[in-house]
Amino acid sequence: MKKQHGKRDIRLAVFTVVLGALPFTGIAHAATGSSAAAPSVNASQALPSAAPAEAPVLTQHVLQMIKEHRLVELRTIYNGPFAAAMFFNPSTLNYTVVLLKNHDFWWVGQTADGHKAEMLYTKLATQTIRLSAPDIAKIQLDARIAVARSSLLAQQQREAELAQQISAQQKIVQAGTAAQSQLLSEAEALDAKRQELERELNQTNTAIAGLQSKAQEGPSLDNMQTPASASAPVQKTPVRKSDIQMRATAHP
Repeated sequence: MKKQHGKRDIRLAVFTVVLGALPFTGIAHAATGSSAAAPSVNASQALPSAAPAEAPVLTQHVLQMIKEHRLVELRTIYNGPFAAAMFFNPSTLNYTVVLLKNHDFWWVGQTADGHKAEMLYTKLATQTIRLSAPDIAKIQLDARIAVARSSLLAQQQREAELAQQISAQQKIVQAGTAAQSQLLSEAEALDAKRQELERELNQTNTAIAGLQSKAQEGPSLDNMQTPASASAPVQKTPVRKSDIQMRATAHP
C-alpha cells in the first residue's frame, strides 16, 4: 500500500509541477462554488468543444488545491493531447473530475458521490478517445508525410546519382567508340599499306629471281664472232730489199 501511495504521490507531484509551470486559459464548462459547498455533477452533462478564454472560480480553486497537495490523484488517462483525471479531497471527501488538453482545463466538476464521480470519469475518459482522434490522426499523417518526403528526397537523390552514372558511362562508351573507330581507320590504312608493300616485295622478288636465273645460265658461246685473221689463210708477201732500204734511209 505504501508503494502504491508513493507512485500516486509522484504522479501527483509531476502533474502539479506541470500545472504550476504552465498558464491555464480556462475551461469550457465548470461548476461554480467552493469546496465547502460543492454541488453534485450530472454525468450526462454536455462536454466542451474548446477551452474557454478565462478560468472560472472553481478551476482556480482546484488549481490552488493541486499546488498545495490537498488533492490525491486517483485516476488519470491520456489519449493524445487530452487527459481525464479524478482527484479526491481527504479533508472534505469530495471528488474532482477534470478534462484537459495540453494541460489546459476544458472542464472541471466536483461531487461528493463516489459512484457519480466514477461514472463521470469514465465518460470523460471515453470522450478523450473521441476528442483525441483528429490529433492522433494528424500526428500519424504528419509522420507519414515526413517519411514520404524523406523517401522522395532519397529516391530523387538516387535518381540523380543513377542519371549521373549513366551519363558518365555514356561518355565512356562514346569515347571508346570514337577510339575504336579511329583504331579501325588506322588498321585499314595500315592494311592497305601492307598490301602495297607486299606487292612491291613480290615484284622485287620476281626481279631478283629473274636475275638469279640469268646469272646461273652462264655466258653463251653461240653468238661469238671468229676474227678474220684466224679464218683466212695467211699470205706471205715478199719484201723487197729496195723498199726496206728506202724506208731505212727516210728516217734520220
